[in-house]
Amino acid sequence: MWRMSIAIVISFACYFPVTLFAKKKPLIGMLMIPKTCAYIWMLLLLTRLL
Repeated sequence: MWRMSIAIVISFACYFPVTLFAKKKPLIGMLMIPKTCAYIWMLLLLTRLL
């Protein structure tokens, strides 16, 4: 389960700057890509548990 917690931390770490700075620097929105990858990783981890 520690991998799941790492994926959650990555997800929040990528989303937080987007919410703060996206209006000033739109290119920071590219951080949504690794956030999405972290979500996919979480889904893969969940399917392995089930």
